[in-house]
Amino acid sequence: MDERNDRRDLYEEFESEVVKRGNTEAFFDETDLVEIFDYASDYDNYIVKMEVLLYGAVHYPKSEALATRRAWLYYSFGDVEVTTELNNRVSQEGILNKLLSLRARNSDLSMTSKEIIAELEAILDTTTDFEDEEIIQFTDYAMEMHLEDWLKSNRERIQSKCSYPQTFLYEFADRSEENDDLETAAQLFEELTMLEPFTLDFWLRLATVQINREDYEGALSSAEYALAIDASSIMALRIKGAALYRLERGPEVVASIYGKVIESSEAEETDISTYAAALIECGRQTEAVAMLTSYLKEHLHSRLAIDVLLVLDRNIAEPYVRSIISAGFITEKDAVEWARGHVVHGQFGSAALVCLTYDEIKGFENDIAFMLEVCYFALRFEDVVRLYHAKYRLGQWPFLPAISFPFLMSLVRLGRREEALDEAQDILKSIRAYRRKHSNTELSAMFRLTPAATGSMVIGYMENLKNIIHALKSADNIAADDFDPMII
Repeated sequence: MDERNDRRDLYEEFESEVVKRGNTEAFFDETDLVEIFDYASDYDNYIVKMEVLLYGAVHYPKSEALATRRAWLYYSFGDVEVTTELNNRVSQEGILNKLLSLRARNSDLSMTSKEIIAELEAILDTTTDFEDEEIIQFTDYAMEMHLEDWLKSNRERIQSKCSYPQTFLYEFADRSEENDDLETAAQLFEELTMLEPFTLDFWLRLATVQINREDYEGALSSAEYALAIDASSIMALRIKGAALYRLERGPEVVASIYGKVIESSEAEETDISTYAAALIECGRQTEAVAMLTSYLKEHLHSRLAIDVLLVLDRNIAEPYVRSIISAGFITEKDAVEWARGHVVHGQFGSAALVCLTYDEIKGFENDIAFMLEVCYFALRFEDVVRLYHAKYRLGQWPFLPAISFPFLMSLVRLGRREEALDEAQDILKSIRAYRRKHSNTELSAMFRLTPAATGSMVIGYMENLKNIIHALKSADNIAADDFDPMII
């Protein structure tokens, strides 16, 4: 892969001298410019690509290779007419010109797979040796047109026309991974590691695909090979740690690996959460909290780090929750989704903290029922009663079980049974009066259900209210758990 490194060096030199410094005296020959343009294309760096073409227009105005790439640039902007005009000015013998012509003619996707294959076959038949950019574009277009099976069946034939077949295999593997065809991607990356066993990138790509396929043993093995090539590879360490974690090979080992990862400038947010999880499994919760708070000092609004801290210590996490909400980074909808992420794991206390903090700072307007339920299951009964009275004016009763049940049962659990009884009777009376004036069809719009489903729901709602009233009137002082409609 030395050639790849040479291209990167050229690219970095051009970017430094021409793009950033505007040094018009810097010298690059035509071949250099083609290499720089193609390398910039790999990273979608349009600034460098345009600067290459401007430089080329001055120093190599008759270059067909650069003229072809100019046409490709216009195609990337979606201007098929200009693309065709520019492409037609250049000899149509080049593979890139033929592929660009095919793309332009099929820009409306009117061609059948059979017609596209026929044109690709014609290019293949007349080619003796694909250059890197040619085989990349050839493979990309076949994949875009969903011709993976054709590529697979003609793989050996295509490879035989590449003096460096690794470029074809890499592009095919990369696009297969992008299309979630992980089996094919794994096979191709594995073949690349056999062709070039000392190329770090091939092992890293193979390990990444393997871990995404849940082939943790394979990922661990590939990561070990990568570390044998470069012991300082953070990505290889990360994959090794993730594979060991999935294989349950000991949290202390995983924690040791991720401890090294997070010390690197290449550390990612997910590394922090994985490291914290490993520390927790080791019984080192205090250390996990310290690590997270240290990380949050420099990454104040890292949602992932805050989420892990919420699980470990909500009191320590609260200022960070307050900060991210105060900064205006999230809407009410975002706050609800954030809270739901904790609810699905049974972490109602964390969910309630997010909702209550948002309501205090910004004010909940649309998802009040969700907030009340979350607070109820977080055992924050005083907050439920307070929010109910604050959000609903007298006489503006909400006909929703998700609002009345948490409110009534919070009163019960606070020992305010007489008040709960009065409220429950008023609610039941209101429902009966409302039903006499409105049909199930009219009520269905409120509940967003069919009339039949609405009728069944309202009847069940009323029966639950009767059950609450009956329990509160009983002289037996029935336990709340025995008549709580949200848990029985």
